[in-house]
Amino acid sequence: MTVDAERNSEFSWYMHDPWMVLVQVGLALLILYKNLGLAAISTLVATILVMLPSLPLGKLQENYEEKQMALKDARMKATSEALTNMRILKLQGWEIKFLSKIVDLRKTEAGWLKKYLYRIRLDSGKILSALATFRILQAPIYKLPDVIAMMAQTKVSIDRISSFLCFDDLQSDVIEKLPRGSSDTAIEIVDGNFSWDTTSQNPTLKDISFKMFHGMRVAVCGTVGSGKSSLLSCILGEIPKISGSLKLCGKTAYVAQSPWIQSGKIEENILFGKEMERERYERVLEACSLKKDLEILSFGDQTVIGERGINLSGGQKQRIQIARAGYQDSDIFLFDDPFSAVDAHTGSHLFKECLLGLLSSKTIIYVTHQVEFLTTADLILVMKDGKISQAGKYNDILNSGTDFMELVGAHKEALSTLTATEAVQDENTSSSENDEKSAS
Repeated sequence: MTVDAERNSEFSWYMHDPWMVLVQVGLALLILYKNLGLAAISTLVATILVMLPSLPLGKLQENYEEKQMALKDARMKATSEALTNMRILKLQGWEIKFLSKIVDLRKTEAGWLKKYLYRIRLDSGKILSALATFRILQAPIYKLPDVIAMMAQTKVSIDRISSFLCFDDLQSDVIEKLPRGSSDTAIEIVDGNFSWDTTSQNPTLKDISFKMFHGMRVAVCGTVGSGKSSLLSCILGEIPKISGSLKLCGKTAYVAQSPWIQSGKIEENILFGKEMERERYERVLEACSLKKDLEILSFGDQTVIGERGINLSGGQKQRIQIARAGYQDSDIFLFDDPFSAVDAHTGSHLFKECLLGLLSSKTIIYVTHQVEFLTTADLILVMKDGKISQAGKYNDILNSGTDFMELVGAHKEALSTLTATEAVQDENTSSSENDEKSAS
């Protein structure tokens, strides 16, 4: 969209060239006819012959530009995703695989870039006049290819922007919003079916039904791809509703899984347009474990964050995002696994001080994979294949079904494996130290 919008702005420089070219050519031919007579017809024929191929060439260039932009989008998207997730690529050793993918996209794009007289008695007066007229004619003919190219590019950009703007808007009737404080119920979904693709026969979320009262803490857990984030998206009204009802009472704050940071000061990112309340601001910094980070930074909370938070770590960006949500005067808070970007100690601090402390009186829905954060929830929703397979308190659902038991069992198995690995490493370290002492 950025490239398309820029090309539309550039077209303003060429806006009047199409009709100016026609006027200039017409006037030049008229002057030539007066000075040269029928000999000017040869100039007219040459001009028409030059201009006629421009029409199919313009159409051809439009098709070429459309395909080139699509390939450029694919390459830029792949490059952006690789740079954004560079840590994961290096951790998994996928650099060569993604490099080859980007190189292939670049080769495909480069491939498209490569495709791509009557006799008359003359005197000095007529000669000089004709030369001056040809000079005048040179400018519009020189500009003509640029004008045609710009018009083709602008048409493609306008078509792309038009198709983007013609996408369906979010449904206004997805959420039935109740006046703030008018009901004890914060969120209620009855027989809800939601789908990103309304034409699909298999909805993203199926038969969703649960009820939350103000002040409740609800945990959402499940395997990868089970529909946890989609459940939060449907509460935000972002997923089209197929059937059922969704009622919401109160103001909502949302913390995404990937931190969103705007360029500016850390203080501006946390306040997010709100007035400064120093006491509340300090409580939020303490709850989000940001004070030590601000002490390290030279300018504290006045430090300017670079584009997309380039001068901050992933954990710092996530905690700033949580602090922004905590500072808002909202009734309902939606957390999409915010503890995955921080270490275990910081995650425990955030959960206790922020969710159980600062926001203890608020309604909270949090997605998490950490089993230790589930015991304090008033309600646990276990997601599987876009459905709520189990719902209830920790001890109730632990013995009532297999899905939740599998999650807890997998967590315990992972912890035991990690503990055993650490024990072996400690034993190897001790053996090495004893060998060194014996040798000495």
